[in-house]
Amino acid sequence: MKAVRMRLLPLFLAASFLAALAPRAEAGAQLSLRLDQVTQMQAQCQLVFVLESGLDTAIDDLRAETVLLTPENRVLRLTLLDFQSLPQNGLRVRSFNLPDVDCAQVGRVLINAISSCTPLDADQCSDALVVHSDTDIEVLK
Repeated sequence: MKAVRMRLLPLFLAASFLAALAPRAEAGAQLSLRLDQVTQMQAQCQLVFVLESGLDTAIDDLRAETVLLTPENRVLRLTLLDFQSLPQNGLRVRSFNLPDVDCAQVGRVLINAISSCTPLDADQCSDALVVHSDTDIEVLK
């Protein structure tokens, strides 16, 4: 039994070392996503988001599975929003034009899941995510 433990010890130490090197969101750090503007542009609805990172790690690729809900909580559209990169402790504005969507039919925006948050784990970004809206459309996570 002691021989097995001695053989597993180097593997355990190596795994612990690699885990310590992996980027991770620090406790209490926030990733803020705010719906800032909603504009009807002919046959499309434009959503403008402001993202602010309180993370000590730059994000190279941030994508969110997003659901547009009607005021009656019916699914209007399921889409993947690509927020691209976000610098360490930085601010970015991202605009999305959604064809064939009437802004008046959007009652809520649900961030259903973070699908990518490279180099962090998607769950870490989801845990750090705080959402709000400066419009009549509610944002949820």
